[in-house]
Amino acid sequence: MRTAAAGRIHNGWAVLALLMVLAASLSGCAGGTLSGVFSGSGSSASSNNLAPVSFAPIIGPPAAIGDQLTAQLVTAAQQKSIPVVTDKSKSSTYTVKGYLAQSNERKAEKFSYILDVTDKSGKRVHRILGEEAVPSKPGAKPWTSINQTAMQKIATKTATDLATWLPTQGRGGARTATPVSAPASRKPPPGTTSRRTASTSSSNTRIAALVPPVSGAPGDGRTSLTNALRKRLGARGVQIASTSGKGVYKINGKVKMGPAPGGNQRVKIEWRLLSPTGKDLGAVTQQSDVPKGSLDKVWGPAALSAGDAAASEILKLIKKNQS
Repeated sequence: MRTAAAGRIHNGWAVLALLMVLAASLSGCAGGTLSGVFSGSGSSASSNNLAPVSFAPIIGPPAAIGDQLTAQLVTAAQQKSIPVVTDKSKSSTYTVKGYLAQSNERKAEKFSYILDVTDKSGKRVHRILGEEAVPSKPGAKPWTSINQTAMQKIATKTATDLATWLPTQGRGGARTATPVSAPASRKPPPGTTSRRTASTSSSNTRIAALVPPVSGAPGDGRTSLTNALRKRLGARGVQIASTSGKGVYKINGKVKMGPAPGGNQRVKIEWRLLSPTGKDLGAVTQQSDVPKGSLDKVWGPAALSAGDAAASEILKLIKKNQS
């Protein structure tokens, strides 16, 4: 039977921790598969349209742990090409305020977090929730089990969420919808038939893109990543071209592998977009830590999640160029 001490929340954070655990359980916990390793990741390398953010000190853990997590949040955000303000004399459009709570379970120590994004007026405009469980020894003191790997996971998930949310807000902050008045109805002239002309449907020119084989990927990544992006772009209405030509965009994919904390492997994918005339329009970058050697042979679900996430961001870059 679990003792009362095992379920006790440290530092008087009982209410906050319980709220976080409940919220996180509704959104699901990260598993050990590669099916969602790149889900939601992928952000434009150009930060021109992203509002700058700053990170407030983390509340809840001991100062040393809070400082480490804040530093990792800043690094993870910068790796996602999010403009981060670290100079206290300068202001940011958004401030990320973090709360970290700790609780003991039978064989693990759980760290639940809430990160609130506030605007310049202090109003909360976005919230990020999650939790990480770390194996612990019986009788271990609170906060002793948290490690660099756990903090890196929190930072990476937070940065990925921000990289997905920020582009929807615009450079200056939250966007407001502009009311659109319904056009006045017109009756067709006598003797004519009311019908839509072909120019209406053809006004949205179909996008064509060439996706050469990805470079630098171990295992079957060269093939699986390339096919995954082609498939996901095609599903979004993009015509996949076999050769360069007039009106054809080009997407060059490159993979870099490197060491990561906890014996993991860091995977970075860059998808660089070139206009039909060869102009560099920017890049979509993805990064995630995976178990070492897990992608040496078959990428499988990891390639699918990377292709799906990248396709959305690439289309944003293309449409931005067309506007």
